[in-house]
Amino acid sequence: MLGFKKSKKSNAGNARLLPNLSHFFFKRPKITASIWIVLIVFGSVSYGTLLKREGFPAIDLPITFVSGTYFANDSAIVDNTVTKVIMDAALKKSDVSTVRGSSATNFFTVQIQYKAGVDAQKASKQLEQDVNKLGKLPASAKVQYDNPYFGATGGDILPIDVAVSFYSKDNSVTTEQLVASAGTAAKWLSDKHLSLVDSVFVKDPYRQSIDPSTGKAVVIQRNFDRFGARQNNQTNYYRSVIIGLKKVPGSDVIRLDNEVRTAVKEMNSQPQFKGYVGDISASFAPSIKNNISELQRVLLEGLIAVLVIGSLVIAIRASLITVISMITVVLITLGLLYLLGYTLNVITLFALILGLSLVVDDTIIMVEAIDAARKKEKDQSKVIKEATRKVSRAMVAATATAAACFTPLLFVGGVLGSFIRAIPITIIASLTISLLVSLIFIPFFAKFLLLGKKQMGEKGVKEISARLEAKIAAFIVSPMLWARKSQKRLFTVGSIALIIGFIFISAGLALSSKVIFNIFPASKDTNAILLSYSFPPNANIKQAELVVAEADKLAATIIGDNFEQSSYFGTGSALSAFQQIKLVSYDKRKITAPQLVKQLQTKFDSDFKNAVVTVSQIDLGPPGTEFTVTISSENRVAAYKLADNMQKYLSTVELKRGSGKIAHLTNVKVSSPSQYLSTAGKSNITVSGRFDGDDTTTLVNLAKTAVYSKFDASVVKGYGLPSDAIKFDLGQESENQSSFKTLVYAFPILLLVMYLLLLLEFRSLLQPLLIFMAIPFSIFGVMLGLYLTNNAISFFAMLGFFALIGLSIKNTILLTDFANQSKHNGMGTIDSVVAALEERFRPLFATSATAVVALIPLSLSSPFWQGLAVVLIFGLLSSTLLVITVFPYYYLGAEYLRSHVSLRKFIGRLKANKN
Repeated sequence: MLGFKKSKKSNAGNARLLPNLSHFFFKRPKITASIWIVLIVFGSVSYGTLLKREGFPAIDLPITFVSGTYFANDSAIVDNTVTKVIMDAALKKSDVSTVRGSSATNFFTVQIQYKAGVDAQKASKQLEQDVNKLGKLPASAKVQYDNPYFGATGGDILPIDVAVSFYSKDNSVTTEQLVASAGTAAKWLSDKHLSLVDSVFVKDPYRQSIDPSTGKAVVIQRNFDRFGARQNNQTNYYRSVIIGLKKVPGSDVIRLDNEVRTAVKEMNSQPQFKGYVGDISASFAPSIKNNISELQRVLLEGLIAVLVIGSLVIAIRASLITVISMITVVLITLGLLYLLGYTLNVITLFALILGLSLVVDDTIIMVEAIDAARKKEKDQSKVIKEATRKVSRAMVAATATAAACFTPLLFVGGVLGSFIRAIPITIIASLTISLLVSLIFIPFFAKFLLLGKKQMGEKGVKEISARLEAKIAAFIVSPMLWARKSQKRLFTVGSIALIIGFIFISAGLALSSKVIFNIFPASKDTNAILLSYSFPPNANIKQAELVVAEADKLAATIIGDNFEQSSYFGTGSALSAFQQIKLVSYDKRKITAPQLVKQLQTKFDSDFKNAVVTVSQIDLGPPGTEFTVTISSENRVAAYKLADNMQKYLSTVELKRGSGKIAHLTNVKVSSPSQYLSTAGKSNITVSGRFDGDDTTTLVNLAKTAVYSKFDASVVKGYGLPSDAIKFDLGQESENQSSFKTLVYAFPILLLVMYLLLLLEFRSLLQPLLIFMAIPFSIFGVMLGLYLTNNAISFFAMLGFFALIGLSIKNTILLTDFANQSKHNGMGTIDSVVAALEERFRPLFATSATAVVALIPLSLSSPFWQGLAVVLIFGLLSSTLLVITVFPYYYLGAEYLRSHVSLRKFIGRLKANKN
């Protein structure tokens, strides 16, 4: 037999350990009850009080921004005198990954990205010291070194956890007056000594510099801000200034928000601020409240699904135990998160919601096993031991493999890796806890709810759907029973089953070519959109402010009643501006954010000529990426000639996907001649544009191919440029692809680890491969679901697929383990498979049906969760169908091989050949 021989002592030891553990706590109800109460109370307190709420986990971005002013009135002088000096100093550092510079008429910015693991704040201070030691910067240059802070307004060099837009409804109030009054307001808020606020400051749009021609100090406006709000069925915009509030480290963002809102309301009523208004324009609190509300709703829907399906498929009392067990798992997990130092944020909530679909399996399997055992026994202890003996090994194997599915996420590097680290930790923890709850607490719950004297034995069991389940199981195994005594019949039905499985797998692979691929696709709907403005060359900041004022009117007209509020958060400059518009919640809107984005983009493209405006939606994933080609050369004339021709080409090129659909680049533009850009110390010109499709990852690769095919090395040389002058700057997309590749490369390693775990559990070389059939069985459902719902193969879909592997493999483990047990007890191979399917059909159906029903409302009501939920729903339906109809025949084929191919003989032949 192609497997390992196990000793009787080994079998007996394995068979007794887990049943004895369950029995130990079952026989000591007071101790077990005390432990349970302590754990759920601690979990409840952790959820209600101890766990801090924050928007996203605190991460240190390995980036430094060096910015400032040099009053030269010439971009080239600023670039040569200041920007290149700083860039050269940065490039000498061994811990630096990339350096990018931008020089405008009187301003400069240098972005320095460090290698993973570098402390950006320490590196920033060291760089400042090194630049100062060089002594090459003009004395009149004002230089500031900052590390980005991932706050409520997004990535900013200022630590803003709550943003207050301070404005006046009187349009005659100047920006200077606003800044002065905002300073007074910031001091008033600071003097309130708010317990959760560390500091209050004004995001000053003015910078002081020295005019080198006169040697005198001058103040110039570098940024501007505008605030928009829907008031009395009308959208109004006002010139504004941002007051930023930084929280005390470790503060709860919901309590912080409540504290600040109360203070701002009081501030607005003060006589000294008459004519001015402060409105909170950015805070993590609303989104985290929505996510907590969604978690509670998903948990409630999941528990209702468990209660209803469990009552129909198993028993009402059994379903109550499952519900109590799931609540216990969630609360213990929350308590553990607190002990591990995590917070309740978007990422941990995401992991908890995903984990709910996984933890239901162990609980249902254990409850069903106890329910089945009580039919045959009237002694409670024997029921617990028999139930645990039957399913505990399979549960351990299934939980270990499900947990292993998420281990690749632990090794994702870069910013994304730091960002998502809590997902695998939370899910692995919840899976482990669900196993322990099933083994320790479910027998204890059963003692009082399921194993009373009246509930024991055949007469005590009243099941609504037992006969129907038995008929379905009997129908499924009928071909096998029909063919049992004939090798010819058995070969026929086995071949048919093999062909059916092959057809489903092939169809799934064929469908995959029709599903779009995008690592972080746009959600079907969101509550915020972004307007990005690029202004004409040589525009000044006053002109830019007038341009966006006109754009605001146009945007307000189109968005209408769906508009809630907006802010530029001080990002407006003479070169560009970014407006974040908060929409009415999608559950109260008739039009989706993508539809609004399309309407706005169409209107700006056709009717707005004063600036290039790009409209996109704001999602929970990384920001969208422009497709940017960089032409590196000191010969700016030749580089601009190539850039102009490339702009014409990219504006018309057709990008043909594998499905045959065509995509284009829109708003293709060349960087301004008045702006000097450089990367890694080399001057460059950029050509950039956005795709008119959502499958960014696919389109990026197609666009790169198109550029290289049109402008190959020989063509580039013809412009008098180096052959390698063309590069691509894909921003966040580059890191996204790198991180996604980590998951792809980790998948074979994951399968190997899972194989070794199953090898140790089943002591067979072949059976783990057999158990893996659940994975290809699910592919058809996954691809069909994504295709029908127009969702992409994405990072979140991949997370759903990892969860699906754990869920679907549990089904094949259950069947294989029970069939092995039946064979060990003396049954024939076919009878063992029949017994396994008849015995395990109920928990297999119950777990899959519960997960599917619980996920359907989530997929219909939440645009963000839809792709992940679709993968789980359709994948489970596909896998479960094939596991109960086709998999038994695969098991028979594997057992035939095991019985005809002896591992000992195989090794013996190898030795004989060597001799």
